[in-house]
Amino acid sequence: MKKTILTGILLYTSIFSVLLIACVKEQQPQQQNQYDAQVASSWMNLYLRLTKVTPGFNSVVAARAYAYAGLTMYESVAPGNKNLQSIMPQLNDAPSIPSVQNEKKYYWPASANAAMASITKKLFGNASAASVTAIDSLENDWNNRFQNKASAEEIQLATEFGKQVATIIVDWSKTDGGHEAFNNTTSASYTPPTGDGMWVPTAPAFGKPLHPYWGNNRSFIKNIAIETQPAVPIPFSTQQGSAFYNEVKYLFDRSKQLSAADSVTVKFWGDITGNYNAPAHAANIVTQLVKGKNLTLHDAAILYCKHGIAYSDALISSFKAKYQYNLLRPISYIRTVFEETSWNSVIPTPPHPEYASNHAVISSASAQVLAARFGNNFMFTDSTYEVEYGTRVYSSFQKYAEEAAMSRVLGGIHYHFTALSGLEQGKKVGNRVNQLVFLK
Repeated sequence: MKKTILTGILLYTSIFSVLLIACVKEQQPQQQNQYDAQVASSWMNLYLRLTKVTPGFNSVVAARAYAYAGLTMYESVAPGNKNLQSIMPQLNDAPSIPSVQNEKKYYWPASANAAMASITKKLFGNASAASVTAIDSLENDWNNRFQNKASAEEIQLATEFGKQVATIIVDWSKTDGGHEAFNNTTSASYTPPTGDGMWVPTAPAFGKPLHPYWGNNRSFIKNIAIETQPAVPIPFSTQQGSAFYNEVKYLFDRSKQLSAADSVTVKFWGDITGNYNAPAHAANIVTQLVKGKNLTLHDAAILYCKHGIAYSDALISSFKAKYQYNLLRPISYIRTVFEETSWNSVIPTPPHPEYASNHAVISSASAQVLAARFGNNFMFTDSTYEVEYGTRVYSSFQKYAEEAAMSRVLGGIHYHFTALSGLEQGKKVGNRVNQLVFLK
């Protein structure tokens, strides 16, 4: 009797379990499509060209554009993956993104395409007619490709959502302190402080200081600029044998021993005529990784978003330090203290103070984000300037950051201690960005 009852209980339990599992499966979303990342990488490739030809898009302005573009790309496709969430609540005074209609189907590549087309026209508000045509052409090309991929309703719903996301993020961007900065890279209201060791305009252009108030801009991650400031630089001194004097002497002596390979390294990372600026170069490294690792649209969107935010916030942090310390550049010290009046850096010194080093900070922040995605010892090849300077292979993202930072020392643009400090500063920025939670 007991055996019969036990058998009945087990049979009932088994049947109930099967029914329960069936119900649960029925309630779960259908298997989501794994879209490829071609639409994402094609828009980032267009950004390479736009930042190269659009007036006023120096590294600072470009980094901001890449950040808002990456965020827009992510938010425009995040609802298409049940495991992802909007990161807007984690950002600094950011608005919310409206929900999609869960009962409706969306073709998410169309959302990304519409969002990127919309925000690109806003971020590059001074783009030439030819550039605007290129933006429209890319958008239309993708729209034509989508026609046999999904229904008209799915494409339309996605397109409308993407445009809505772009509008929300554009409106938010207008209050960050950097809106249309391509029109105002210098400030008539800013007067550089004077005194021993203070920055002065540098040869050959003797340009006005760029973006003196950029360090006060709203960052994507609240208080990140304050929390990631570097230590106080080595005290300025013209005394022979002092720590500062020795740093300059090291740079000066090294400048007289540069090899051909050293000069190539400097130019490979330089914001010089013919090159992409630093954020564009770094974004192209991301695109190479996206393509090489065959990332999905959603994975690529996460990476472009994190990387863009890291770069933009790194520059806010760096410029905050620059205009706090207003330290003299090497070329000014060498020409006055060393009396080497004809000495020049390998590439022109940018018109803003010495400390911190933008290249060191932003490259290190970039490396932290990329290492979090691919691993600390991930070997990769950068083919950005394959024709001009050849490909470069790195055994880790840290090695890439270190080379970018030290290229500025080799070029005579930054002191060695500035590069080292910048690497640490950028690491702090990258680590904070890596704390953003994209998964539910």
